[in-house]
Amino acid sequence: MVSPVSDHPAGGLSSPSSAGQLLLTGLAGLGLLSMTAWLLVRREPLVDHERPPPATIRFSLDINTAAAAELSQLPGIGPTMARRIVAHRQQHGPFPNIAAIARVSGIGPVTLEQIRPFIRPIAPQPDRGS
Repeated sequence: MVSPVSDHPAGGLSSPSSAGQLLLTGLAGLGLLSMTAWLLVRREPLVDHERPPPATIRFSLDINTAAAAELSQLPGIGPTMARRIVAHRQQHGPFPNIAAIARVSGIGPVTLEQIRPFIRPIAPQPDRGS
């Protein structure tokens, strides 16, 4: 008994015809042209992995409860000024409003405006009757 012989070397699979190959090549070329045009036309810069954008962390703190270590993270406030804020708070009680922070020696209008965005609004103090 003789087994049937296939004309296809891969057992029935055939390569695309010349017209099919030409069509696939044309579609791939059209895709590359489209991608190139899109990259040239777009207004946004591509991501630069060598120099990522600077990270910004937004935080806020309660000036009436923050420790010196937290206060020293505010712009224009170093460890010494942070200790002064804590000492002022301990001697005179909590700050009634954000502007009252300027009563601390060394904090002027410029520093107050630098730290204002990072301070949570001060809640009114509850009346603690006896």
